[in-house]
Amino acid sequence: MSWGEGSMNWAELRDLVDHLPEDSATQAALLGDTEGRRWTQDTYIHAASYNALLMVIRVLWAAHLKGSPPDMHSVDPPVLEADEQAAEREAAAVARSEALLNRYSPGQTAASSQAEIDYWNGKIRELEAAR
Repeated sequence: MSWGEGSMNWAELRDLVDHLPEDSATQAALLGDTEGRRWTQDTYIHAASYNALLMVIRVLWAAHLKGSPPDMHSVDPPVLEADEQAAEREAAAVARSEALLNRYSPGQTAASSQAEIDYWNGKIRELEAAR
């Protein structure tokens, strides 16, 4: 980097930003951290380990002590923009699936079913007439 000239080129700036620490505000923003919690990979691993241990404690408590375990809260990772977009895509896929299943469900109105039957019967007659 040429500090004497007082400027850096775009490649040097990219390298500088790419090598910032994981928990820097810039890296958090690039990864889509909407809550500003700035988790590192170590933090994610620690949270997952804690949540797994918590699940084991609950299972063992219920199995051996025959009661409900005390209220212990799990650690939720920060919400990222990518997570929100994935949730939106999943909701849209579920809505499409439900619409498709509803279209062919037995509870469909008789009028729309009859209209569809009439439409396809008309198409069949057209094809037979074209022979």
